[in-house]
Amino acid sequence: MAISNNIVVICGVIGNISSVVGIVIMNKYITDVDGFDFMVFLSFLHFLFTYIGLHILLCLGVFKANKAPLSGVMPVALGSLMSVAFMNLNLSYNTVGFYQLSKLACIPFTLFVQYLAYKQSVSKVVQLTLIPITFGVGYATVYDVNVNVIGSIFATVAVVATSLAQIFTNTYQKSLDCNPLQLLYLTSPLITVGMLLLSPFFDDMTALRNYKYTNESILHISISCFFALGVNISNYLVLGMTSPLTYQVLGHLKTVLIIMLGFLIFNKAIDSRNLTGILIAMAGVISYTEITRRQKAAPPLPTTR
Repeated sequence: MAISNNIVVICGVIGNISSVVGIVIMNKYITDVDGFDFMVFLSFLHFLFTYIGLHILLCLGVFKANKAPLSGVMPVALGSLMSVAFMNLNLSYNTVGFYQLSKLACIPFTLFVQYLAYKQSVSKVVQLTLIPITFGVGYATVYDVNVNVIGSIFATVAVVATSLAQIFTNTYQKSLDCNPLQLLYLTSPLITVGMLLLSPFFDDMTALRNYKYTNESILHISISCFFALGVNISNYLVLGMTSPLTYQVLGHLKTVLIIMLGFLIFNKAIDSRNLTGILIAMAGVISYTEITRRQKAAPPLPTTR
């Protein structure tokens, strides 16, 4: 059973990395080339497609529906909505450097909340591996850091919402006795409606109404929706079967891979700072992965009576 779970987690991680990299590239193409720069409305389409895709999987018997109280599902949905909304505001009101820096704060805040609310902690050696990960990603991505009051408030709320959303996704899967597909099937309609309601506050609705769709732009948006389905399913899978901290480390690994992909695909110039940061972060990711693997494989200490 443990081996099969490990295989599922590995497939989820690979699927998550592939889907995230794919959706980042496709969304960049949609905004830069197709001119479809309506990110919250695009997120609405993503979650609508996710719900439709999950309903098809349900009808095919891939998973069974599971009932859960709205009070148990709502925190996950609200956390996801607030994370998307305030991360968009964070990016809008801050420089890219400060935005990247704020995302790095999710790891220590996640550790703090898990210890405070759930009395969960990680070993000192695991904590040490987080230092090169956060430093390496920060060194490779954070350049221009300008601080302003409103932007700092949005960044703080974004960090809190993102961390809580990931913790809720992990804990509520267990408390509601739902597998990843069942919980996503319950939350995706709520997130879809929420994204549609948020769109007028973040997107230019006049430009959206006047947008001229082409066969190419419809195809690209459809591909982005397929990637979003993969991202959402693998997000819930990885969070449900590992931990919010592991998911944060995976997120930084994806950041490194996207940076590297930018050099290869978009012909961006690489400098010594990028390369140094990537190498430091990768060393941290490898160390974290190996140490957590050894800790899980180690037999439990005998208890004394």
